[in-house]
Amino acid sequence: MTCLRPLLLAAALGLAGCTMTASPVPTTAATPIQEAPMAKRAPGDATPPMAVFRAFGTEPFWNVNVEGDTLTFTTPDDQAGIAMQGTRRTRGDTLELSGTHGGKPFVLEVSPGECSDGMSDNVYALSARFRFGDMSYAGCGEAAK
Repeated sequence: MTCLRPLLLAAALGLAGCTMTASPVPTTAATPIQEAPMAKRAPGDATPPMAVFRAFGTEPFWNVNVEGDTLTFTTPDDQAGIAMQGTRRTRGDTLELSGTHGGKPFVLEVSPGECSDGMSDNVYALSARFRFGDMSYAGCGEAAK
């Protein structure tokens, strides 16, 4: 037993010089897995079907934000907007979201094509048309940034 004392003492001294650091993120089964946000796309990638994008226009000013199958239509007079649930389909290179809200049909069509908003020197990669009830709007679109 006297031979073990120097070994135990050496082991204790050796461990005394070590420091242990805790892992910054616990690695338990309860840790939720974070999914990447669906809003991001590669720069210049405007190919349908896009999960998140916006369509907009001037004369009159209008905006439709799209996330998945939900459209939010806003105007300067209604900045809170109207949220509408649509059905998504592609026809060739055109993305279409359509449905009915408050008894009025709506259709948003977005397709690749150079587009100018008519008020700035900005050129967008998408052209857009939006019909809601008896109103029709034309404008541009862009993938979410």
